[in-house]
Amino acid sequence: MAQIPGGGDANKKPQEEPVLYASIGFPPSESPSWYTLHRDNVSLTLRRIQEPLPSRLLSAVATIGTEMYVLGGSVGGNATSDVTLIDCRFRTSQPFPSMRRARSRAVAGAIGGKIYVIGGCRKKSDDWVEVFDVKARSWRVVPGVLPHAHWEGQFVTCAVMDDKIFVLDPTTCLVFDPIVGALVEWDDGVEMRSLWQASSCVVDDMLYTVDPGCSLKYPIVVYDPKAKERRWRPVCGVDLRRDLPPFDSWYDSKMANLGGKLVILVGSNPWPCFHHGTEEIWCVEIALERQGDDIWGHVESTTLVLTSRKWPSIELSRTVTL
Repeated sequence: MAQIPGGGDANKKPQEEPVLYASIGFPPSESPSWYTLHRDNVSLTLRRIQEPLPSRLLSAVATIGTEMYVLGGSVGGNATSDVTLIDCRFRTSQPFPSMRRARSRAVAGAIGGKIYVIGGCRKKSDDWVEVFDVKARSWRVVPGVLPHAHWEGQFVTCAVMDDKIFVLDPTTCLVFDPIVGALVEWDDGVEMRSLWQASSCVVDDMLYTVDPGCSLKYPIVVYDPKAKERRWRPVCGVDLRRDLPPFDSWYDSKMANLGGKLVILVGSNPWPCFHHGTEEIWCVEIALERQGDDIWGHVESTTLVLTSRKWPSIELSRTVTL
């Protein structure tokens, strides 16, 4: 069998690696563009993708493998039903069949080769939830009883755990189970909503989020929806003053799961009206380790990854596998 230099197997598929994509805009003059997080030796940088890949304001984005699906959003101040597939291998995009309803600030999650889109429009029992079959390239609605939630479906964020989609509403937490086909209020919604922020991600079916107020003495907390005692717990070992930059914009940061580590993109200035001089985006990498019943975090790096003369707005970050 042929060997590649260094002793590897020439027929072995190259190892897949997670890549972080971030949508960053510079309001009010520039709409969001896609950036990727690059590592050169030991340094990290955010690099803008030169190819014209769509990144609409207030869109929902779901990822499956090497692909990102940009769903709805705002175009010229109006909601759109447009759907665009981005192939991250080749940095190309193509339009996909539109949703039945225009949606802005919806949420979306991928489960079992299907993409579920929830809200982003006024509540109607017959089409508030739509599902897209990736192989068949077709949409269908998921009718059902509507839960108590924001009447226009203006959601904060969502998380896919245990093959369910958990949704953070301004007033409650919802959960959608594709097997049952029902969107209902989560029975532990008060506790879950108490600390859940837009800057959050899922690692090993558990939800991590920032808590700059250190309600549990640490700036990162974790929630396990399958635990017997469902409550937020601290990620021990991370010190806000010792390990993290002293920014006031942690609530506006964006967190992602990058190969099992937490990666947080955070700007140095949360107030565009106070913008002056050079603005910065920093990247914080946190490795996770379970010790008994506790989860510990270790800040591996805190790196300046982007500077700009304009104030940046980090819209979202997603991880794809290339």
